[in-house]
Amino acid sequence: MRIAVIGAGGVGGFLGALLARGGHEVTFLARGEHLVAINARGLELRSKQFGDFTVRAPATDKPSELGQNALVLIAVKMYDFEEAARIAGQALAPDGLALTIQNGLDAPFELANVVGEERVLAGTASIEATILDPGVIGHLVPLHSVSVAELHGVPTARLERLVGELAAAGINAAVAQDARQALWDKACGLIPFATITAAANCTLGDFMGQPAARRVIDDLLDEAQAVSAATGVDTSRAVAGWRAFLEKGITQAPAFTSSMNRDLQAGRRIEVEWLTGKIVRLAEEHGVAAPVHRTLYGAIKMLEARRAA
Repeated sequence: MRIAVIGAGGVGGFLGALLARGGHEVTFLARGEHLVAINARGLELRSKQFGDFTVRAPATDKPSELGQNALVLIAVKMYDFEEAARIAGQALAPDGLALTIQNGLDAPFELANVVGEERVLAGTASIEATILDPGVIGHLVPLHSVSVAELHGVPTARLERLVGELAAAGINAAVAQDARQALWDKACGLIPFATITAAANCTLGDFMGQPAARRVIDDLLDEAQAVSAATGVDTSRAVAGWRAFLEKGITQAPAFTSSMNRDLQAGRRIEVEWLTGKIVRLAEEHGVAAPVHRTLYGAIKMLEARRAA
């Protein structure tokens, strides 16, 4: 299968490396030193789950060189998503599919406005990966998961085939029955986690080890569940699962933090508007109280402005 990966960062590099190792014809859209390194030495994956290996797959910074692809995997942060969606439209074969794996709630619906609903698959990804050095992706914990759903309606044969291809490449992929449910099931825990870790520059172990901070994450989870319910999505089971994950993480992954916190500390752009800000805006729209999200959103915006100054 011919695949274009738009964004060769942590998640895109991880998935693209597995797909290339699995025999697919993968081309990465990358930039800067990372682009140069991939073309010179290949893309190296250092994985706690799969070990270390290098794949030789072409990379380019020119969208016109991506060609026409059966699958376009969009793996950029949301602040780059508008341009990525335009590029995806150009890189799709006539019967090709575009798969979003962004954090938050908006990406697949924004993409549908560009390429058409029938060509979009909504994905969620739980992958702790980052660029360690140019041309080197670090997969930092020995697990990952990807879910894929049709944007509207029930799973189809084409969805089953694609998930089968992903699984055959070693990706822990599963079919999701409902796109909005899958997006909210991830967002209702990811957004609270990203919010507290970015606002306090802390790890999972930091906030779970402090009773007062535990109450903050509990309130954030309650608020996210209430907002999702107001939009018509029941995330009670997902929130319970996130609570169990956090409890287990105290001993299994106490140093775990969010990409939003890492980006904030490194002075990079962050996704606060599409994560914490999205919850705040939805809460206001539906008349739901979300004071903890609103307060920490303000704190993160101040930190963001300070680092940009």
